[in-house]
Order: sequence, then C-alpha cells, then structure tokens
Amino acid sequence: MTEVAFTPLRVSELAQLPAVITGYTTAEKYAIHKQESEVETAVSLKLVPLPEPQTITYDHLDEEELDRLAGIVAEGLSVGAFVSKKLVGVAIASAEAWNSSLRVWEFHVAEPLRGQGIGRQLMERVVETAVAHNLRIIVCETQSSNVPAIRAYRKLGFVLDAIDLSFYSNEDVQKESIAVFMKRYIP
Repeated sequence: MTEVAFTPLRVSELAQLPAVITGYTTAEKYAIHKQESEVETAVSLKLVPLPEPQTITYDHLDEEELDRLAGIVAEGLSVGAFVSKKLVGVAIASAEAWNSSLRVWEFHVAEPLRGQGIGRQLMERVVETAVAHNLRIIVCETQSSNVPAIRAYRKLGFVLDAIDLSFYSNEDVQKESIAVFMKRYIP
C-alpha cells in the first residue's frame, strides 16, 4: 500500500485539484419517479442499468469555483491526502452552525488510487473534525447518476437522507440527474 499523509488542506494546494477531481464512470443510475396528488406525494429512486457505461468528466474548477473553494479551505476544516507531497485525495468541508452540520463540498480520491482505502481514511479525518467541533451530522451531496459515489458513501456509514428535484436546474428530473444528499450521523 502506498504511504499516504493526511494533513489540513491549504489554499496553496488547490492548484492540484484538477488532478484529483476528475469524474467517474458508471454502468447504472438511479431512475427518478415522482407521483403527486392532493393527498399524497411519492418520490422514489430505483437502481437501473444503463445501456452502456457512461463516463462523466468534471469541468467545474474554473477561477470562480477555485476562489469559492479557497474561502472554504481557509476555514481550516478541510483535509488533503498526499503521496510524496502530491495531492491524491481531498475533503473540502465547512461547518454550518445553524444546524450543527459539517458540509462536505468536495470529496474525491484520484482515480488511479481509488479502492485502496484512502477515501475511508480521509473520511475518518472528516468525522474527527466533526466530533472536535461538536457537530451532529456530516452532509455530502452527489448526483443520482453517480452510483459509485453513493455506494462509497454507504460503505463509509452514510445513508441517503434527502433528495432535491431542482437543485442543479429546473430540468433535473427531465435530465434524470437529481441531487442526492448522503448523511452520516455523529453519535
């Protein structure tokens, strides 16, 4: 196993994010079904196979997004995973005092190192941060199409706790990719 160091993330290290926040490949997605009447509303997600695997590439790390993330990292609650001083994993997080939660804005491990336990160790640091700050819950958001992330969060002790049918746009349901909020309760 590769020797990994976990340290507080510094703003100066954000230039390395594009090598870590790359995207994912999936052969499945969660299909969304919403049924609404005057007496009942039901929303369900059902895991279904895709006709062929899809690769989603992230391209949101423009200057404005990096500035936003720099502000979050400056709060001091974010963690980086490093191999030989190279960023290979990241958990960018901020505390939300109003509801005692730790919001994880970005949680990624560089593709070549996925499946080696780095994500688990990184999340352990996130949990330690939440406990140290007397927070009650950790919140991660991903897309209903990002089945690998949903599975990873479940393995890390998270449960699917909420969905938002219009978090990204007014056409999220039609685009078949809604926001899924995974949460881990802190005992």
